[in-house]
Amino acid sequence: MRNTLKAIELKKLMKTLTCATNLLILAATALTLQHVPFSPARSREEPGTTSREFLRGDANDDGRADISDAVFVLGFLFLSADAPPCRSAADSNDDGKLDISDAVSLLGFLFLGDPQPPAPFPEQGIDPTPDLGCREPPLPPLPEVGSPGGPDRELTEAEAISWRRGLQLFDRPTTLAQGLGPAFNADSCRGCHIDPAVGGAGGLDLNVIRFAHSDESGTLTQLPGGPAASRFSNPGLLREECPEGVNVMETRQTPSSLGLGLVDRVPDEAILANADPADANGDGISGRARMVGGRVGRFGHKAGVPSLRDFAADALFNEVGITIRGDLSPFATASDTDGAADPEMSEPEFLDLVFFMAHLAPPQRRAPRDPAEAQRVSEGEALFDAIGCDSCHAPSLQGADGPVRAYSDFLLHDVADPARRQVDESGVDPREFRTAPLWGIRDTAPYLHDGSAESIADAVFQGHFGEAQATRQAFEALSTEEKAKVVEFLMSL
Repeated sequence: MRNTLKAIELKKLMKTLTCATNLLILAATALTLQHVPFSPARSREEPGTTSREFLRGDANDDGRADISDAVFVLGFLFLSADAPPCRSAADSNDDGKLDISDAVSLLGFLFLGDPQPPAPFPEQGIDPTPDLGCREPPLPPLPEVGSPGGPDRELTEAEAISWRRGLQLFDRPTTLAQGLGPAFNADSCRGCHIDPAVGGAGGLDLNVIRFAHSDESGTLTQLPGGPAASRFSNPGLLREECPEGVNVMETRQTPSSLGLGLVDRVPDEAILANADPADANGDGISGRARMVGGRVGRFGHKAGVPSLRDFAADALFNEVGITIRGDLSPFATASDTDGAADPEMSEPEFLDLVFFMAHLAPPQRRAPRDPAEAQRVSEGEALFDAIGCDSCHAPSLQGADGPVRAYSDFLLHDVADPARRQVDESGVDPREFRTAPLWGIRDTAPYLHDGSAESIADAVFQGHFGEAQATRQAFEALSTEEKAKVVEFLMSL
């Protein structure tokens, strides 16, 4: 019995070695054809068409999957020959890569009885696993989990494709034909959200302008075209300008969107638990939740947007000029006047974009390697708590995926300098601002909603009045060394 099993195992091994040898011989034979001039890809598509249908294995796009396709792939990989017109078709084994294994797998199917290529095969069709693209730019690579601009967790194969599609849309420069404008602040999401990686914050040069009119009593009035003016407009159109009567202007800086998916998944109850609008505990802090459409607002400097889906819909139109179907979000704009057919972004594209944003990794805390530096950071954290910063900058909230360490309660607080006039929003006092998350603060300078504070210390001195006045005064009373430790702690977040 034992000898019989050994004989069977030996027979299997010999068959495997024979198949492997035959494949190598076939691949080598194909490579010897390099002295034959390579014909250009024989695309079956008319110039300018965007058909995404293809036959798996048909690398040269001639409508068949045969040995010439293996030769075509090898020529592209090793002999600087033409690139495949449809990379997904050339990816014979559908592993999301274009390499020698694709030529080998196709040859194995053609001559050794190996399994046929994955769908679409043996008939043309749409790629069920779109990754390399077909007559379109290939999807961007998937960054390392947890890296700046990378996903927040391991993704399934289908999720990774959706995430990469979303990244491609986030990074895509929008053309006029795709619906840019008519008024816009950037041609892409990446145009504003760029530091320290795609999805991050924006600099002063990307600030947008908000405006209003204030009478002698200080009462603010919104003016026609307000409260914001877009930075650019489509060719042939006048750029939006502030109308006559404006005497209150402020700028708004682009906040980071890294980690916002975790914030989106914090239950309303976790935010409401910290609200104390009447200051019932007498600590001078009276944070309140801003309710928007029955949900707690948590995004934007004034907490005016309740969900990440709404945040994306709002920004698509107000920042880029992209329309989507109105039923996808109450913040959606379904039509505009730029000439491109509406909606300008399809539902699958919008959902991919939202999925990408929902799974952008949060900023990672930097752990000092030097024991002395780690001690200073620890002491800075203790001082941060002792002077009351954590009263608004709550170190963590319980989210659906565990603790969300954003250092924010996501409530509105009266903290703005009363000597500075602010543009109001309906239902929000001009001096009220949502507590800004502190995670990743080392990469988001300058600070405050308008970027007017060049340093963290400046942000404390210039942006903490009203409810935050006692904390600001406590910070001012610290020694120079103690202030430095608090800043070092914040720079580690």
